[in-house]
Amino acid sequence: MQAEPRAVLWDFDGTMVDTEPVWTMVELEMLAERGLTFTRDVLDSMHGQSAWITAQMLADAFGTPTKMLEVYDELHERLCEHVYSHELPWLPGARRLMSELSDLGVPCAVVTASNRRIVDAAHARLPANVELIVTSDDVTHTKPHPEPYMMAARALGLSPRETVVLEDSLPGVTSGLAAGAIVYAVNGRVALTTDPRLVVSSTGLTTTSWNELADVWRTRSEITA
Repeated sequence: MQAEPRAVLWDFDGTMVDTEPVWTMVELEMLAERGLTFTRDVLDSMHGQSAWITAQMLADAFGTPTKMLEVYDELHERLCEHVYSHELPWLPGARRLMSELSDLGVPCAVVTASNRRIVDAAHARLPANVELIVTSDDVTHTKPHPEPYMMAARALGLSPRETVVLEDSLPGVTSGLAAGAIVYAVNGRVALTTDPRLVVSSTGLTTTSWNELADVWRTRSEITA
């Protein structure tokens, strides 16, 4: 029998579900209510970053840099309200792949730079094979630091090298690679970095299967052995 990865570690926002437009909508609403806006370049720079960084950028823009905690709470209250009241916006292929992994008994974890309030709003609608969720509340250093993926692998009783990380952002890819995992990226923007343990999908998860992930893991593990 060929060797296979022993778990799949999923980023949440932008990889499993498409909450990025919701984040942007909430951020723009909060800015507009104060007569402000951000340029597209600034909004793009916030992609995949910690919500703490986003909250500080908003607080700075509001002219109240010392009130970052209040801005953080408002940001999450609005986002959670949206998540609770709408269907999960699964990205193309993500729900199908998750169902396949569930049927095959492949353990999964969610590793996100969002805080637990966001994921708790969606947790009940995630498959049972999501055995673990690591959020920014659980770590000292969030992405791009390796701690989140190292913590997830350790909690599953694994080495990061025994897992495949699914990511969409440069901070997330950097985190997964630094932890020592094989990373399957689903967003062309991460092509800004190169690494023998990184594969960038040109079609997201639209056609991705467990067999493909296992082949990627085997091939990249052999190259970097």
